[in-house]
Amino acid sequence: MSCRSPSNDRLTLEHHRGTTHIVFKTPILDERVLEGLVAVLQQDTGGDSVVPLVLRSAHPTVFLAGAHLAEIASLDEASCVPYANRGRHVVALLERYPAPTVAAVCGSCSGGGFDLTLACDTVITWPSARFEHPGVKRGLVTGWSGTTVLPGSVGGPLSRAALLTGRTVSGRSLEALGVRCGADDDPIETATDAALDLARLDSARLQLWRSLRRGRFVDRFRASVLHKL
Repeated sequence: MSCRSPSNDRLTLEHHRGTTHIVFKTPILDERVLEGLVAVLQQDTGGDSVVPLVLRSAHPTVFLAGAHLAEIASLDEASCVPYANRGRHVVALLERYPAPTVAAVCGSCSGGGFDLTLACDTVITWPSARFEHPGVKRGLVTGWSGTTVLPGSVGGPLSRAALLTGRTVSGRSLEALGVRCGADDDPIETATDAALDLARLDSARLQLWRSLRRGRFVDRFRASVLHKL
């Protein structure tokens, strides 16, 4: 596995078997982490150079946490909307990335990290994986698209529990919704295999899946045509 670092010390890029792994060196999504993600996701992705992405963490027990609480505490009326828009911009870049994206979740995944995970095409979890929006217990609601994306991704009951009470959701409880659960297998290799499997599909299928996942309208004729590609 070859490595190179982007211009941000919060992230490391590892190139492995035709995929790029974004490895978070810190689970806190502060502004420097977001800057690093934007730099990676906006790189020149033209032609055949586009490869699948895998998101994973170097932290042993936390995949991703939310935004930095100190940064949130410093916000005022003028800065809160631009701050939220920066997070939404990263989510949008991940959703529109021209190659498949996979989140390999070991440990807790919360707040803005939960939002980023939902933006990926596939989520793979291990027994330690836990998802939550703990900010609601502090009077904070995620501003990075989770309030609109979560219900369509995990359904009404789970999303209400997560967004109203801050309930923790296990990866196993999401298995019926398409989340793939690993066991004792190697997270790096399992996530790489999943990314490469998606890359072998016709690109129209991937775009259809993204449209359906986000709740966008897809007419029956177009869906039937794409299903046969």
